[in-house]
Amino acid sequence: MTVDNLARSLAESIEHELRPLEIAVNLTHWNASTTGTPEAQAAATAAEQRLRVYLSSKARYEQIADILRSEELHDPLLRRQLEILALEHRPNLLPEAVIDDLVQRSNQIQSEFYTFRAKLNGREVTNNEILSLLRSERDERLRRAAWEASKQIAPRVADRLRQLVQQRNLAARSLGFRDYYAMQLQLQEIDESELFQVLGVIKERTDEPFRATKAQIDARLAARFAIKPAALRPWHYEDPFFQEPPLSQELGLGPHFRGRDLAAIANGFYDGIGLSIGDVLDRSDLFERDGKDQHAYCTHIDRGGDVRILCNMQDNERWMGILLHELGHAAYEKYTPTTLPWILRQPAHIAVTEAIAMFMDRLAYDMDWVESAAGITVGDRSITEERAAQALRFEMLLTARWVLVMSHFERALYADPRRADLDDYWWDLVEQFQYVPRPEDRQAPDWAAKIHLTVAPVYYHNYLLGELIASQLTAALQRDVLDGQPPAGYVGRAELGAFFCDRVFSQGASHHWQSLLETATGTRLSAEPFLQEYAQSAAAPAKPKRA
Repeated sequence: MTVDNLARSLAESIEHELRPLEIAVNLTHWNASTTGTPEAQAAATAAEQRLRVYLSSKARYEQIADILRSEELHDPLLRRQLEILALEHRPNLLPEAVIDDLVQRSNQIQSEFYTFRAKLNGREVTNNEILSLLRSERDERLRRAAWEASKQIAPRVADRLRQLVQQRNLAARSLGFRDYYAMQLQLQEIDESELFQVLGVIKERTDEPFRATKAQIDARLAARFAIKPAALRPWHYEDPFFQEPPLSQELGLGPHFRGRDLAAIANGFYDGIGLSIGDVLDRSDLFERDGKDQHAYCTHIDRGGDVRILCNMQDNERWMGILLHELGHAAYEKYTPTTLPWILRQPAHIAVTEAIAMFMDRLAYDMDWVESAAGITVGDRSITEERAAQALRFEMLLTARWVLVMSHFERALYADPRRADLDDYWWDLVEQFQYVPRPEDRQAPDWAAKIHLTVAPVYYHNYLLGELIASQLTAALQRDVLDGQPPAGYVGRAELGAFFCDRVFSQGASHHWQSLLETATGTRLSAEPFLQEYAQSAAAPAKPKRA
């Protein structure tokens, strides 16, 4: 038997056993996140344990590794399948008891996030209610109370999260890695030194424009609250982690979305670009209720077309952007060809699917898109358009700075989860990268309120890489498809869907993500298109391209 035939036989055998296990994980996690019941959580834990135990086979991993070492393996698709299978097996080469413990610890904290509701003034409130208050309330006392409520989950999970990090580290070190953080980057095919070199460039190039732009926004916030800019604290911003720009009132788009069917708007837009997602919406869970995960995500249950999204929608511009974002993930999943081998029937990389999602959610700031796709007519188009461009620019800068906080913090967390100053170190990074002063005399594990540290560890850098890739894709579209002409919100532009299908979706995971980028955009990962688009001098900000 040739090596290619041996590889094909092994890949098909693994797929036959792995596929139902993965489907069970996806279904049970969907049920757990949409219901929050103990029974659903237990089923999700058991399914994940079964999958990871299957992937713990050292004998199977060695079979894969032996074939990959062979110079007689000629089929590139077979090689890529085995490379992906090796990456999936490597972190699971652990005793079954260790796997069970890790899954139990993670899912217990995840369940807490799903079902917990903060209390504000004696009553339970949702994340949406907290955000709504921070977007509209002028009373500083109430704002602070709402901000503090958003952090109430942190002390409930912080100690367990530290323990989980320690156990993740022990497992990673038993497999030969420095720690879990280093292992996860390697499994994501990301070089740690290159990543932090990119982060360093981003920091250096955004320091001045972010500081200058934030100073302008702080002046407006200070006037709104009748205080000096130096007195601004985290609760004066609209997002509990200062992840989103505090400009909703200035843009004034919120009331225009009130009473509108966001799903219908998104469905019409995606249809118009040749990426129909009506079936995805039909399978999805879009509105908030008790016990349900309060966040948003996309899942592909079977890699055969059962794509769904979870949202907690309200009729405002924030959720319009989130819906566009999650449907960007969904389009990628749906339009990855089923003719590809099942193992390759997935996005090329986390950062690449984030790039598609981020390309889409930027459209919520595009007045051409707002008018043509959402059917909204703003009062003074030129003023709103200028404000929207400024808001998008600040959001991109803010995203970059927030990812700096998360990436540096998470690497430090895994370097020493027992460090006594972890709570203070969090605020050190917030002050260093976001220029937001810490609350006086606050001692609390505010970092632990971020769900990603539990359920999506060592993930956050992919959001920034996604923004960089989104700008690369925008540049390639401008050059190769639009020939420099305005995209007009891409409304009705079937060539947008064709571009994504031809250059990105059609490849699935057949290539290393850097190779895919080079083919799709002409270069490997580059920060330059993003920096040129959003990090110009604040003295003369350029209007960003609509993407």
